[in-house]
Amino acid sequence: MKFTQPIIRIFVVFALGLYLPSIGHSKQNIALTAKSAIIMDANSGIVLFEKNSSLRIPAASTVKVLTAVMAADNLDFERSLTISKRAAGIAPSKVYLSEKQSYKVKDLLLCFLMSSANDAGVVLAEAMAKTEFRFSLLMNKQAKSWGANNSFFLNATGLPEYKKRQYSTVYDLALFMKKFIEYPALTQMMRQKQANISGSDGKVIKLRNHNKFLWRTMNDLIGKTGYTRAAKHCFLGTFSQGNKNFIVAIQGSRKPWDDLEYLIGKKY
Repeated sequence: MKFTQPIIRIFVVFALGLYLPSIGHSKQNIALTAKSAIIMDANSGIVLFEKNSSLRIPAASTVKVLTAVMAADNLDFERSLTISKRAAGIAPSKVYLSEKQSYKVKDLLLCFLMSSANDAGVVLAEAMAKTEFRFSLLMNKQAKSWGANNSFFLNATGLPEYKKRQYSTVYDLALFMKKFIEYPALTQMMRQKQANISGSDGKVIKLRNHNKFLWRTMNDLIGKTGYTRAAKHCFLGTFSQGNKNFIVAIQGSRKPWDDLEYLIGKKY
């Protein structure tokens, strides 16, 4: 009878030792629903966390970050651009820019980055390369010049292409955001919750940022959302911890806000 309690204690410790790891593994699976994810140091480019970071899958509207950087490099923000018939007729998400009316580049970028406006993106692409397809060729060239070797684009917006495949990886997307944050004007646009713009017809267009985290006080996460049926939910953004800046990207997520809260809540 003297040995009964010590034996029981040993058995309980042994049983918990077998059981607890499986609990932790289960929580890890529940915590992250995205097919791929990455956390990158924004200054050094060092990857601090990754899940399938080289997986080539659709990236939806997160590719707009690349388009925005190229627009900032090639277009005067005060220049006015006229809305083409193709741009006005593009599929949503859009802000319903009026054909033949003109809007400033800076306002088109606001539409593009805050409200994920595909019509604004087509106008920007056409201004840089005459046609959106020709612009996509420049996108692929630009991506490779930055070391993003696992991306292929057919348009400036991330919209699905009929029977054609375009893709990226969270690693490549992180490289795009690394360039994006070098432009304070772009990051300020991405940080805005709401804005109003107007074109040559005087019609006021109200914009609301698709990034729900801007309405939360727990962090300073800014970024670009994305969704299509094929891509599921995607997000590409940046946040800080203390005096350090980080980049986060997810693709193929079922619960993007939960995934992001989990990822940015970790210590890096």
